[in-house]
Amino acid sequence: MTDQSALQGQTQVVGAAVRLSGEGPLDGAPEGAPDDVPFVPAGPAAEKRRTRRFRSARWVMLGFIAPALVIYLLMVIVPSLQSLQLSFTNWDGISPDYDYVGVRNYEEILTSGRFWNAVRNTLILGLGSAVIVNAISLGVALMLDKVGRWQGLFRTAVYLPSLVSAFILATVWKYLLNYNFGAVNTFLRDAGFPDWARDWLGDSSIVVGVILFITCFTLGGNTTLIYLANLQSVPQELIEAARIDGANSRQVFRHVTWPMLAGAVTVNMTLAMIAGWTIFDQVMVLTSGGPGFVSETMAFFIYKVGFGEYRAGFGSAAAIVLFLVVIVSTVAANAYMRKREIQA
Repeated sequence: MTDQSALQGQTQVVGAAVRLSGEGPLDGAPEGAPDDVPFVPAGPAAEKRRTRRFRSARWVMLGFIAPALVIYLLMVIVPSLQSLQLSFTNWDGISPDYDYVGVRNYEEILTSGRFWNAVRNTLILGLGSAVIVNAISLGVALMLDKVGRWQGLFRTAVYLPSLVSAFILATVWKYLLNYNFGAVNTFLRDAGFPDWARDWLGDSSIVVGVILFITCFTLGGNTTLIYLANLQSVPQELIEAARIDGANSRQVFRHVTWPMLAGAVTVNMTLAMIAGWTIFDQVMVLTSGGPGFVSETMAFFIYKVGFGEYRAGFGSAAAIVLFLVVIVSTVAANAYMRKREIQA
């Protein structure tokens, strides 16, 4: 590089610095300092200028955040706090008047068989969907990671169900599982297995399992892509070193790949558990909590008693209980799973 080109490069760097900071490279330099001696501003004056620029930038950032923050406070935080207040009342959701009843709503919740049935269903759907979805998604991601040419096509096909809302998918499954004209029972009858045809959504012994299957079908796409992205980020040097040491494919997965997926497991398990705890759309569309109250979940139970039975105070208390369950289970699961995470 010639001296002229080096001088041009220095000039461009200085010009960019002036445009970004609004100050010349020698602003604040002591008088009499030679022009060819580099000077870095320092001292209280320079620190004050940096602090002033930071504060002005911070107020600009807060200005961008403020609209979304105000909406979040009004739509989420304030109603949540109001729900806590209403959980100690007998409000019916319509009348402007209500009385405080203390912890009577919570006492009724803890002694309600219907509520504990909803808790049991929520645990089955929450933990069951989390384990099943993660196991299947990890297997699919491992297969996709081995695909060469058509990986994009298969990845799109796996992800497509996640683009459809749970309400629409539940509606499709409701028609497929209809006892009289559903495609599933029609196929079984035509195939010569009429005894296998069941009232899939009306049989109290299997309805929760059917909802679990449909829930897993809905949640698999996102989970698979998260696993696939982490599989492709595993350092190949570690895999090659393990193979040089004589490890087979199973040993490579157990001792190299699986530990590197710990972060993805934590994320996917947390998301799947939260989705399972708050399942509502599938129950609403498929069974409306029936037959009877057999397939009610905690989220649907809150909706039913709060808006269907006009017991908003009792429903608010149930919502607080659900919130505590989600928080405690999520924090406990994260604390356990993060112990085995490692940095790539």
